[in-house]
Amino acid sequence: MKTVVLELGIDEALVHPMHAFVADHPAYGPTRLLQWNPHGFEANVLLFYVDGPREPFAEAIADVPSAQAVEPSTTAGEDGFYLFVKERLDGGDRALVESFTDGDLVVVPPIVYDTDRSMRLTVVGRSGAIQRCLDRTPDGATVSVRRIRSGASAVARGETGLTDRQREVLSAALAVGYYEEPREATLDDVSEQLDCGASTAAEHLRKAEAALVRSAVDAPE
Repeated sequence: MKTVVLELGIDEALVHPMHAFVADHPAYGPTRLLQWNPHGFEANVLLFYVDGPREPFAEAIADVPSAQAVEPSTTAGEDGFYLFVKERLDGGDRALVESFTDGDLVVVPPIVYDTDRSMRLTVVGRSGAIQRCLDRTPDGATVSVRRIRSGASAVARGETGLTDRQREVLSAALAVGYYEEPREATLDDVSEQLDCGASTAAEHLRKAEAALVRSAVDAPE
């Protein structure tokens, strides 16, 4: 079994109108599909987080014929909103969903619709199932493999790639103020908290920080 992070370049003919809307409006960041409840291949019930203002997004999606029911909600204290949608699967949308439907494959949320019109998603499954989904990807979507890992442990850890020890070290560093601005603690303080040498603490922190950076930018190890 493998965990694979994919990036799909979507062309003009295949891109969803609301993905194109977000890409064309600088007030919006990447949209994240957080969860879905498919009703066969006829419709999906979807929960998104949209990074940007409710208007004019809500007005634009009301004009999308395939969106059968839309309920946007504001989120106090944040710059975005959650969006609950029931949408009929038509054309390119249906072809994309079908290409990633396999009995030996799991698509792990979130699916990210980026502002360059690309999509990023994580799939877990056997090599054969992953290859089948890549082979079935419709015309108009160019697939790039961003990361491959054996097993599913990265997904279980939330895709940060941190080991339990690295989480412990980062927690200790946060607790003593190592990451405050200005910094309130030294490596000696972190090592004392962990009961290890300063050089050992520094090495754990370096590896943990590198894992977080790779995760943030989807870079391979």
